[in-house]
Amino acid sequence: MGTFAEEARTRLATLLRMAGDSDRDRRLIIAHVASTPDPPPLGPRGIHTSGCPNCLSTMWSQRDSDGQHISVCSRCGHVKE
Repeated sequence: MGTFAEEARTRLATLLRMAGDSDRDRRLIIAHVASTPDPPPLGPRGIHTSGCPNCLSTMWSQRDSDGQHISVCSRCGHVKE
């Protein structure tokens, strides 16, 4: 488990640290983060994934506001109940 400071960092900040000094990579990462949903918080059972039927990317299993299980695509944002 990471430290509180590491856990408090945004996904964008974490990914930008990996980009180094490349302006091209930084622009691509910023565009990617702006166009994709954040992964769900890591729960006691981990993060469950499946494949998106639209773009074949990774879907994260989450609970909606009513507590129902849904999957949200990390690339296109498609929601599957």
